[in-house]
Amino acid sequence: MKISLLILSFALISFTQAFGEVRTWTSSVGSTLEAELAECIGNTVVLRSPNGRLVTLNINQLAKPDQQLVLDWKSQKSAKPVSAPTTISKEVAKPKLGQGLAKMLPSKLLDSKGKKISRDELAGKTVGFYFSAHWCPPCRQFTPQLVKFRNANQEEFEVVFVSSDNSPKEQMKYMKETKMKWYTLPHRSNEANALAKKFNVRGIPSLVIVNPEGETITTKGTFEVMNNPQGALQAWKK
Repeated sequence: MKISLLILSFALISFTQAFGEVRTWTSSVGSTLEAELAECIGNTVVLRSPNGRLVTLNINQLAKPDQQLVLDWKSQKSAKPVSAPTTISKEVAKPKLGQGLAKMLPSKLLDSKGKKISRDELAGKTVGFYFSAHWCPPCRQFTPQLVKFRNANQEEFEVVFVSSDNSPKEQMKYMKETKMKWYTLPHRSNEANALAKKFNVRGIPSLVIVNPEGETITTKGTFEVMNNPQGALQAWKK
């Protein structure tokens, strides 16, 4: 479900949310998300996941029944009499990065273009540390599967690439060629070496899954993504 994430400050109008409970939303391509309806402005729908993360999407990206649910919600909202509305301007609570995960990472990560990004972008997400390299044939075979898996679950799951490439240039070239849209650690950084040692990585590709607090869920993420791409994330969250 290709939707963009948006965490920002915006004004909330006090009203009774007719459909404000957490429910399963279905996209036009069949993917699902557990969230509550937070707002709908024009054709833009804002959903709030249980961990407080905001997801914005165009109403047309929802399945037809969910589109109608949003339209009904807007209709009921506009039909209510307005009497001295109170506008509450406040910053939406942003999930905090778990201390355990923060200890493993530098304050800044790199995106696929080499731009520095705050590690706080991982807050509230299940994280996969992906140990890989372009010179490794099994890695090149598995990486497209992981890219597809990550893109389908990016609201709740993110990857941090730990490169074993021979140089920073080869590391970034590998990310570009395979369309990795996730984050990476600086090449051969202290944190990258420490992660390999912490998780006892002895071969690549290796995908280690940790929860939002940095606690290890499994060191067999590669096998689980290959054999259960539809259910792996839910199994990890349990």
